[in-house]
Amino acid sequence: MTDVERRLSTYLFPVTESAVYRAGAGEDGVPQLSKDYKAIVRQDNGQLISIQRKTYKLVPNSEVIKPLMEQLHKLDTSWHVDSSHSFVDDSKMRLSIVFPELVINDGRSDIALSLYLHNSYDSSEGVRMYFGAIRAICKNGMVFGQILSKFYGKHTVNFDMEHLQRELTATADKLPVIKHRIGTLLESKVDKNLRMEIDRRLGKRVTKYIESQEQETQRAANQWAMYNIITYYVSHLVRKQLRSDYQIRTSKIFGL
Repeated sequence: MTDVERRLSTYLFPVTESAVYRAGAGEDGVPQLSKDYKAIVRQDNGQLISIQRKTYKLVPNSEVIKPLMEQLHKLDTSWHVDSSHSFVDDSKMRLSIVFPELVINDGRSDIALSLYLHNSYDSSEGVRMYFGAIRAICKNGMVFGQILSKFYGKHTVNFDMEHLQRELTATADKLPVIKHRIGTLLESKVDKNLRMEIDRRLGKRVTKYIESQEQETQRAANQWAMYNIITYYVSHLVRKQLRSDYQIRTSKIFGL
């Protein structure tokens, strides 16, 4: 086992496909083999993870993590796995990689480029890779889904990571674009329409959190300040399994 495999061993548990039988489906009451469905099972403990259609393409975590690590090792810049935004359970995973040398600064602190790799065994999502950032001082996680390219692979087709290295190396060239967008948000006021959009897309809990923060200090001076209130909430008060959905919706609201 390599050093990377040891560090990420909890993500690399073996999975397999198993037949599904319909209880008492035959004329004599004997269980009948399903022609339409299959089971996804952990091989190490026999735990059933999910029931999927036969068209579902099983992509083990190892088949996306190991190629990613191989390509990361080819890069000139340093990187590390960030545990604050990574998680794995039987049904899904998210692996967060931070590039501490690829940073932008908004006048408050360094914000390091990051990569989020997703996979699932329950059809909740395909293999996905989003680029974003993590603020150094408070670990606020961000997704730049609008500005930076993203990769998405469906489980019903073969997954190919051959172009991933090009995505990683090209992304650094877009950091000035992100910084320019941050500058625009710093100069943009928070109006009623934005607050209504936040409430509509992110929900009442986020709205109530924003209101509580503004009561304790002062109303968000600009859209970038509002964005950081939201990313703090998502990064510290939302379960890791749910963060990516909030982060993606937030990136759409603020054009990041």
